[in-house]
Amino acid sequence: MTTETCVFLLTLLLGFAHILTPAVFKIARHGVGTLAGPRDGLEEPDSLYYHRGVRANNNFRETAPWALGLLILVQVVGATGSLAAAGAWLYFWSRAAYLPLYVLGVPWLRSVVWGTALAGIVMMGLAVAA
Repeated sequence: MTTETCVFLLTLLLGFAHILTPAVFKIARHGVGTLAGPRDGLEEPDSLYYHRGVRANNNFRETAPWALGLLILVQVVGATGSLAAAGAWLYFWSRAAYLPLYVLGVPWLRSVVWGTALAGIVMMGLAVAA
């Protein structure tokens, strides 16, 4: 398995973590029994952490297609190598760090980590273009 394939699979798992984060806060608010029902008229939790988790998930969904697409493209065109691998890991670990930073409301560092993930995407793009 190439590094890029490994990061691709880990990024998919990270996507589940982004989905599950707000779900945990929703379960804490309403309980599993309520959520197993039709959820008609169910109000969103008023938890600050729930809303931050939703926003972090939305942000992840904005960058993940670009990263996953580039990870596929890197392999299709045979651009695997140190630049692509470094960019892939940079993206993954930055996005993994971004989730708790966002949920906990850490200012500035969260934005720096987002920019670092973007740099990882750019590195993968440069590997494809090389």
